Amino acid sequence: MMMSTFVNREVELKLVDEAFSALLSKQRLLRNPIVDFYGTGGIGKTSLLRKVEQICQDKHIFSLWADASQSDSAFSSTIVEQVEKYGVQIVPQEETDNLLHQSIDATRALLQQGPVVLLLDALDTADSQCVGRIEALLKNFVNERQLFVVIASKSTISFQNERSVARKLTSVHLPPLDRSSCEAYLKSPGSQIPSELYGIIFEWTRGFPLAMQAMTEAINAGHDPRHTQDRQEILAVIKDQVINQNVLAKVEPEKRAHYYTSLRLFSVPRRFNLMIMQDLIERFAPELKRESNLAYFALPREIQQATEVLKWNVPRAGYSVDTPVRNIFLLELKLEQLDDYIAIHSFLAETNKRLATEVNGPDRIRYLREYLYHNAIRNNSLNMPSILQQVTEQITTESPEAFSQFYEEFMQDEELKEALGEHLTFSLALIHSHLASIYKQLAIKTTGTQRLHYWGEFLFHAIHDPQMTDLTSMLQETLTTLTQELSPEEVTKLFQKLAHNKQFEDSLGEQQVKNFRSFLRDNHLEG
Repeated sequence: MMMSTFVNREVELKLVDEAFSALLSKQRLLRNPIVDFYGTGGIGKTSLLRKVEQICQDKHIFSLWADASQSDSAFSSTIVEQVEKYGVQIVPQEETDNLLHQSIDATRALLQQGPVVLLLDALDTADSQCVGRIEALLKNFVNERQLFVVIASKSTISFQNERSVARKLTSVHLPPLDRSSCEAYLKSPGSQIPSELYGIIFEWTRGFPLAMQAMTEAINAGHDPRHTQDRQEILAVIKDQVINQNVLAKVEPEKRAHYYTSLRLFSVPRRFNLMIMQDLIERFAPELKRESNLAYFALPREIQQATEVLKWNVPRAGYSVDTPVRNIFLLELKLEQLDDYIAIHSFLAETNKRLATEVNGPDRIRYLREYLYHNAIRNNSLNMPSILQQVTEQITTESPEAFSQFYEEFMQDEELKEALGEHLTFSLALIHSHLASIYKQLAIKTTGTQRLHYWGEFLFHAIHDPQMTDLTSMLQETLTTLTQELSPEEVTKLFQKLAHNKQFEDSLGEQQVKNFRSFLRDNHLEG
């Protein structure tokens, strides 16, 4: 990330601030002595390390910067040179020409003067031998209370050779910037980007810093994304900087077209397995077809080794292209090959629908959610309500736990909710209505304190049904039911618990909160 203005990263900087507080306190221990900030190239890892380096200067804490892409000798000598610039005398424990030992002695000498922050950039570029030397360096100081290590890498680092080091490691994924941070960057001093383009820039780049930089350069060169003739020029600049110069930078020229086509095709699904991968190739890129089914087994690893952007996504339980890069390929398809874009989504919708009938449990829930996502993009508005109704009914045939899983995953799935657009309200109505029904049944069949919990969940989902238009009437009806099931004290406790739930209020909205509190006052439930 080459952006001159540093924005966002509050979560990551909070972790750094906590470490600095522990470093400067003799009573506190570092909770996370080694932190690895990882993410796709251009996401802002080096910029974050530079920010940490600046904080070190502001707080008068020693810092050492080392680039793992350097040779072993350059890496070690860089550390020694920086320690010497601090005016610290290095006393070797033994006379040796071993550069690793020299860097260990230098780091130890600096630690004797006070807390040290070691910044290791581009660790993913180091070969196994270099990583082994870095592990050996860190092993010598793994129990040192005054050393904080911050790493930047494209993928998570494991430090498999030194368990004592691995146990101290915390990995933190760097996501793209959110909309407000994107706008903060575009409003930075010296920026000449018109405010009316902020939204377009975010929609195109999705907060990927490298793509934002490329797009703003194109706009500053005179291109306007609102003009049809300029869009291809801007897209060409983004593709060149993000894909050609970044993702495919290490790929041999004669193989670039192969990997470019593969990544663009695999960017349409959010998750896929080998079977879907093979079907996509043979349907939409037959020139990449392999000689046998077994031959596809090695394809994900080949793409990952060449590009470093295709990985097994644990939360999605499938392979996926890194989100920032995936968004650029999707942008290209939408702007330049819309028919192919819709056709691939249609194919994936039907594929996920079919696969959902062949499995049960969590896998079925995942396939149905992907079916909804691809349908929302490929389908016309008239069909979506019936599709949503059908999917909800399918999920209700599973256990209540499965539906609860679907609800939790759906509520965290911002991409799916955005794709649903105007149909999101109807989707939420179906989900909350069914959950309210489940919890009501559980409450009626349960005794003891658990019953009160179920009634509370029933109220939560009943109130959050977006198609519920008369909150007061619904609450009054519910109160009548509850007074027949619970004691007056339990009823008051139940409503009071909701009234003091900040998450509940935040999700309800200002007007509905006023209506809810008015209902409490009118029925003497304020406590």
